[in-house]
Amino acid sequence: MRLILLFALGLSALLSDAARAQTLPPLGPVTIADMAPFLVQMRCADGALAVIKPACPGAALQRARDPMLFRRHDWPAPDGFQITDSFVSDDGAYFEALFAFPPFGPFVAAHGDGGDISVIEGPTARASATEDGGQMGVIQGFYGAGCGGTGWILFRNDAPTGRWAELVAHLKGEPIGSACSAKSNAYTRYRLEQVELPFIIDGARTTLTLPTIISEHYNAATLARASALERTYLAKGVGRVIWEAWSKHPATATNLAERCPGAAWSVAPAPGWYLNDCRTATNVVAADGSMSGDAYGWPGPGFAPP
Repeated sequence: MRLILLFALGLSALLSDAARAQTLPPLGPVTIADMAPFLVQMRCADGALAVIKPACPGAALQRARDPMLFRRHDWPAPDGFQITDSFVSDDGAYFEALFAFPPFGPFVAAHGDGGDISVIEGPTARASATEDGGQMGVIQGFYGAGCGGTGWILFRNDAPTGRWAELVAHLKGEPIGSACSAKSNAYTRYRLEQVELPFIIDGARTTLTLPTIISEHYNAATLARASALERTYLAKGVGRVIWEAWSKHPATATNLAERCPGAAWSVAPAPGWYLNDCRTATNVVAADGSMSGDAYGWPGPGFAPP
């Protein structure tokens, strides 16, 4: 579940587009009054995840300091291959979706551990930075916002239902600390739908229908020119629940069927596209509370999102 994969699949295609500042289309009617619950899981006062305890008292955005009494593994049961936890930083400056491999934290780059950082700026939710095992200790920033571009746009607060909202983002991925840069075009589309999502709760498979943002980010200025796609499902009160990587090359992974039960939108964007990788972070497993976002230790003290 890594935003950085798009660059590994299609960086050359991104950089082949002419560099130019983008004017985003005007916002439509506001459909999302509060974007934060689509980026962060909600936690009940007793520590349970609100997604498995609807209407629980005291539900609030999970903070980095909160002990984790439940964690979201990926499929298949019982423990999958990876854990995703989503929470807001203690100072409220950014939102984090961390991913950990066994022993599931604290952060160890050599295990492939990492995470994604997102921010909310006015009407826009934007992917800000990422790290995975391929970077081995280097956090990649998605530059563009404030640099004559847009950065990696996940969605805006006008996400429509029944159709896509479309725009062309303008950004570049560079190691954190790089000079402000915005050089590549990325066709982006997003929508808000009621989505039937596969879950595993206490080892039992079930389906929950949740308001969900479906966000697609391509490696060229148009779908027709693109060769790689990352699709992200962001469910209200849970955060990222499904991540998919698609390209025009057949998949080589052998366990996609057990990791990717999918949802109604898990289809190719056009003929000739193939699902290459995915994570389904809806396998909810009880935890002992010894781990928290702060205890995980990524992205580290003093981090400032680009």
